[in-house]
Amino acid sequence: MTDIMADAVYEMPVQSYVTYNFEKSAQELARIVWPNYHDQHYLKGCYWSPDGTCLLTIVRGAGMHVCELPTDLYSGDVVMSSRPITPLNPAVSVPEQGLIYDACWYPGMNSTIPATCCWLSSGHEGPVHLWDAFTGNLRCTYRGYNSVDEIDPALSVSFSADGQNIFCGSKKSVKIFHTSRPGREYVKYDVSHPAACIVASHAQPGVVAIGSWKNTIELVSQSDGTFRNLCKLQGHKGGITTMTFSLDGFKLFSGARKDKEVICWDLRVPGRPLFCVGREVNTNQKIAIDLSRCGRYLVSGGTDGKVLIWDVSQNVTPQENMQMPLHNDCCNGVSLHPTRPILATCSGQHHTLDPLHHSRSNSSYENALCMWWLGQQQEDPDLITAIIRAATNA
Repeated sequence: MTDIMADAVYEMPVQSYVTYNFEKSAQELARIVWPNYHDQHYLKGCYWSPDGTCLLTIVRGAGMHVCELPTDLYSGDVVMSSRPITPLNPAVSVPEQGLIYDACWYPGMNSTIPATCCWLSSGHEGPVHLWDAFTGNLRCTYRGYNSVDEIDPALSVSFSADGQNIFCGSKKSVKIFHTSRPGREYVKYDVSHPAACIVASHAQPGVVAIGSWKNTIELVSQSDGTFRNLCKLQGHKGGITTMTFSLDGFKLFSGARKDKEVICWDLRVPGRPLFCVGREVNTNQKIAIDLSRCGRYLVSGGTDGKVLIWDVSQNVTPQENMQMPLHNDCCNGVSLHPTRPILATCSGQHHTLDPLHHSRSNSSYENALCMWWLGQQQEDPDLITAIIRAATNA
């Protein structure tokens, strides 16, 4: 498997400009809901595949699931307002019972090349796994060890921009594996605090951001399979949980736990934040952010169930944000489709027990994975005619 994937030619996805229409409310396209159990099976993030054909999500206590984009949404610039909501069913499920920390797609994923269709995951007290996106089978593992030769679980995982390396952030180091060589062969880069989040810049090859539990971000440069420190960014109040680079690689957006600010850093002048925007985050849970492929819009979830959108095309603080109240519970995952005006969101969080009744209120549960249309909408003329006739007859 790994030899085939190593030989596969990696090509950056073709950048196409997506037109978003934020003037109208988002139209729900598809949904899947996981039932509630006593052990809280809530969702923990969603990720579009690089080619946009499928969506990966993590469900606490119920593994990982891949849902496919409905076929009628592959093309077309307009969606009818009367389009029914498509019930999603996982095309692939991996019933991992343990706690899953992080997951990410292979950056060169292309559904026409099966060898590239895979994703990484890291979990509690286990190695990093590489999963086949067609079958859900385990392809291979990458095993990091600590000083007493025990498996050192990765808190965060990420591919390099070219897909040739895997970065695994643990409590005391970041381990760098070669993608085509699974096992325990790696290069180690020591860190002062647990590496809770790792992202690689696609525009600036070799530049990697490492976010820690200690509210700091370390920028490093990858060369010859090792890391070299560039600078350290400080400004968040909590541990870093989510980051994304801008399209040109000159900016970095970051968010943290129990921190109501998303910070934009100008990496050309990294001494202080370029600007900050506010969101609702009052939990230790990871609340994701994402950037549109055109680089203009930044989106974020929130513990209040709202999705916030900012126009960050200028190097100034956005004057206002657009808000979409899409969920009744915490919206912890947001992911913009790479080529279509479609937003994927997921909701859910841990609800504490009522100390008096030893039960939880089911009214606030919403463990849902949804797809939303952010493009042009059109009223169905047949539906309008039917409404007029019904009103006339009445």
